[in-house]
Amino acid sequence: MKNRKFIALLLAVLMIVSFAACKKDDGGEASAAPTAAPTVEPAKEWPAIPAGTLIQFWHGMSGANGEALDFIVAKFNEENTLGITVEGTYQGGYGDLHTKLIAALQGGEAPHIAQAYANNIMVYMDSEAIVQLDEYIFDSQVGVNDFNDIVQGYREENSNYPDGKFYSLPFNKSTEVFYYNETFFKANSLTVPTTWDELAAVSIAASEILGKPAFGYDSLSNLFITWSQQAGSGYTNNEGAVLFDTPEARTALQFFVDGIEGGYFRTAGEDRYCSGPFNDENLVMFIGSTSGSKYVGSDTFEWNAAQVPFGVNKKVIQQGSNMFMLKSNEIEQLATFEFMKFLMAPENTVAWAIRSGYLPVRISAREMPEYVDFVAAGTNPTKEVGTSYDGSWYIYDPVFKDSYSVRQAVDTAVEEAATGMKTVDQAITDAAASLK
Repeated sequence: MKNRKFIALLLAVLMIVSFAACKKDDGGEASAAPTAAPTVEPAKEWPAIPAGTLIQFWHGMSGANGEALDFIVAKFNEENTLGITVEGTYQGGYGDLHTKLIAALQGGEAPHIAQAYANNIMVYMDSEAIVQLDEYIFDSQVGVNDFNDIVQGYREENSNYPDGKFYSLPFNKSTEVFYYNETFFKANSLTVPTTWDELAAVSIAASEILGKPAFGYDSLSNLFITWSQQAGSGYTNNEGAVLFDTPEARTALQFFVDGIEGGYFRTAGEDRYCSGPFNDENLVMFIGSTSGSKYVGSDTFEWNAAQVPFGVNKKVIQQGSNMFMLKSNEIEQLATFEFMKFLMAPENTVAWAIRSGYLPVRISAREMPEYVDFVAAGTNPTKEVGTSYDGSWYIYDPVFKDSYSVRQAVDTAVEEAATGMKTVDQAITDAAASLK
């Protein structure tokens, strides 16, 4: 454990992480951050890692995902030839983990590695306890083999810090897909929509059969962030500029509001997630995270998944947290990086994806026989869909400390417009004004 300088982190307690793994993790506008660099010769001699080196790993994975992570940690402890032992500790959900990390940094007792969203890592950086990873990633001796094999959007997100350097690497990643009741679609000769116009048409047809709204969207902020950029609008950038006060963003929100008023779209509302109404057949389609697929299913119908319908542009949210390293000593940091590399190795990201609600972080992992066979078995159709998106389509929240305020503002705008409290124009105007 380590002593670390703690600067201004008390304010960060107010930043409660609402990007829960199932919810849906974040989206935004990608900046032109570098995603790779040429491998360089090591600038120093790396120390030997003595057997028995212990690494503390704090995480927020529980249930089936927690069991999957326990398997991966045990796999590392058994297979690594350096005698490193990783001790994984569940610290509660993401909000609890965030609070405990702040307290640990303040008390000088932080772990070696933890999960977090990039926005939270920005907060932790005030402590000067976060390790900049470029010297590890791009080193010819200890670096990451074939770094460009990591999905493009994941590389961009993790170098999207103010200085363009890497302070985190991808771990539990997910995205959004279109869930649908395949039994209902087949019985009523409905076609899975691929565009907004098709989504409106099939939702109207299905709603007339159901007698209630047929389509829902889990996350209102994801809806706005994704659909506004699909329509050609911006969202925000690393300086926190308001880029969504545009005609295109109004078009996107109006499309959803028209569906609400027309009786064929709905929000998750007090159900929180659309999987419940979907399982009860009160909805026959919705957009939600692949990580929530474990909550989808019924004995009364067959379900399936497809890519989300697209607007003018093909944009889809990438979600899930990343892993980051905290400062310790040279040997423990090197041992920690060995574990980080292990988590991203093709065979291990596949093992993780098969056992959890998440997706492989490597492009090559999608073609590995074990993953191909798993996908072909059809046990979880989101696995195939989630890896079918081009990495360049991914969007995410730009990294700056107050980015969650932008997400809250657009979430409120959708809620106000969808409930008729405000017009679409006023809701977006007020959301933009609240951030200036």
